[in-house]
Amino acid sequence: MTQERPKTNDQQLAIYEGGRVMAATEEVPKSYVEVTTSAGSDEWKKAIASEVESLTANKTWKLGQVIRHKACLVAKGFSQKHGIDYEDTYAPVGYLNSIRAKLAKCAANGFEIEQCDVDTASLYGKLNEEIYMELPEGVRELLTLAECEDDVVCLLLQILYGLKQASRVWNETIDSHIKNMGFKAADADPCVYTRGEGDDEYIVCRYVDDMLIAAMNKAIIA
Repeated sequence: MTQERPKTNDQQLAIYEGGRVMAATEEVPKSYVEVTTSAGSDEWKKAIASEVESLTANKTWKLGQVIRHKACLVAKGFSQKHGIDYEDTYAPVGYLNSIRAKLAKCAANGFEIEQCDVDTASLYGKLNEEIYMELPEGVRELLTLAECEDDVVCLLLQILYGLKQASRVWNETIDSHIKNMGFKAADADPCVYTRGEGDDEYIVCRYVDDMLIAAMNKAIIA
């Protein structure tokens, strides 16, 4: 025996413990604006208030003031064409197992460890490809360009946020810099470096633009 399935929303039924309940047709609000304009706005607001009260009681957050605003200019990397605007994009990062192993060694041998972050790392490195970029909105005024220079474009000389090859160029730049300081990358992990032995050993672990630097003497890490 076969049973025909419902073909319309009005016919959709949910069966629970032998009883039949009509399926809900009202959509759940996806934003606070939809909450305020929905038919059940009062109930939704009560639910939101209850949730916020629970989060506050649980000390989920700490309120503070914005101390500064930060902006970054991002190129439209999605418009780049492979073979013309970029080639390879792969850039390695340190394996977590490698970092854990080095941290364990540092703890066992009494090494001092410092963590650092390279500010605006994606801006370091020369660009090999010839890439032109339109001036972003609002930049013209900051550069005080004349109105007759409407056709001015940027020829990028260094990597910029958003470019597909940005991570790779940054990796090549920092890798070369660390090796020029006498460090050697591990065979099993190209983002873990060592220099010297015993009490004179230095360790550097790199994960994109975050680095751990370890040595017996904290004063010489800087």
